Amino acid sequence: MSSGKPWLLATDIDGTLWDHLDISTVAPPYFSDGKGRLRSADGTRVQLIPEAIDFVKWCKDNGAMVSSLSWNIPERVFPAIEVLGISDLFDFHATEFTDEKHERLLDLLNKLRTRGVIVPPHRVVYVDDRDIHIESIRRRVGDVVFIHIWSEVPDYDTAKGIVRRSILESS
Repeated sequence: MSSGKPWLLATDIDGTLWDHLDISTVAPPYFSDGKGRLRSADGTRVQLIPEAIDFVKWCKDNGAMVSSLSWNIPERVFPAIEVLGISDLFDFHATEFTDEKHERLLDLLNKLRTRGVIVPPHRVVYVDDRDIHIESIRRRVGDVVFIHIWSEVPDYDTAKGIVRRSILESS
């Protein structure tokens, strides 16, 4: 179904892949609390959103390179990703404790370009539960495919339809 042209899924994490809205406020160490769940030393619980994880896997199965694109403290988000067992979902990380998501996305696209992989903006799918970054991303990166999950896009099945039309069926 995919045209074979490279495409990138850049996904937020908080409120998008797991239910917690700010992992940067949750201090490690983290402990597994069953499949897809973690607990911090102070008892805070974080749970993966199963349909979100299925969506990322589906995107990978359909040729996506996958990157986090998250505004978080790396020393808190990466151990959580590890404990939750989802490290293998990501090819790259563009996660730092700064709101400059457009800069991190540009850096990633430039790194890919130096490796000979050119991903134009219309082949970038950006998923986030908030729309506060999309204006600067579109202004600085270009017209990416934005999936405003839980708001304009009510669920990940609808998101798959957007990816099918925008990426997989386009030339």
